[in-house]
Amino acid sequence: MTLARAPQRPAWPTPVPPADAAGLDGGGDRGGLDPVFGGVLLARTGAGARIGYNDAPLGFALYYGARSGLVYLVFRSRYPAWSRLELSGLRLAIIAAMLVIFAVHALLVIPRLPETEWVRAQSPVEFFYANSWYFLPKSIEILFQQLLIAALILALRGLRLSIWSISGLVAVMFGGFHLSLALSYDNPVYVARYTVAATIFGALAPWFILKLRNGFLLSYAVHWTCYAIDLTLIHYVFAAQDCPPNRRRSPAGQGFCKNLARRLQAPWRLAA
Repeated sequence: MTLARAPQRPAWPTPVPPADAAGLDGGGDRGGLDPVFGGVLLARTGAGARIGYNDAPLGFALYYGARSGLVYLVFRSRYPAWSRLELSGLRLAIIAAMLVIFAVHALLVIPRLPETEWVRAQSPVEFFYANSWYFLPKSIEILFQQLLIAALILALRGLRLSIWSISGLVAVMFGGFHLSLALSYDNPVYVARYTVAATIFGALAPWFILKLRNGFLLSYAVHWTCYAIDLTLIHYVFAAQDCPPNRRRSPAGQGFCKNLARRLQAPWRLAA
């Protein structure tokens, strides 16, 4: 079995595609369409490689920004009656704090994570190689999804369904959408864990949005945090065996990297 070491991440802010970019998303020769919400995530180039968030972050950010605006326009008749989407001073402060936290994660946390190596027969998905730039379009894609989820929840509330019924329906629908990842990725564990996570989140989202004053922001933050935690775990579960030195990490950090990676790899290395 061939070990594939993740390429060295580029220094911010210069996005450079990994040297072995072709096929890293695990989709093989299948179509370059994201089955969830029908969005284009990966576009084939003439050389047969696929361009993802790491390679064209600004392009994908603009793409999902436009789609988010379109969703808002389509469902604007529902949003004005929902005070939780109105921007108050408190909400602007919360948004500013969230942006700072997201930037710190992208600029300071991700570059200091241990390098990874792939040890399975299947090709790793693009998220396995996510760099700091990845989270720019991902953050806007999450906003797009959150606007759709909010519109769905508000529509179901308009039918006078109970909160429990709405929670169950959104869980089934959001989790079911993620089952379609199997059409593009050949890693069943990857598909299963994202489907389970999406189902749990779908069950919680109606409670956030309908019951909490700043529930939309909380729903977005939880959604975003799931990806941040998942990427961090990936880097420790699949940390390179020699835990190569990182000039941004202190000697103490090197020891922590090795010890934590060793503890995490044993039970979970084959499950990512």
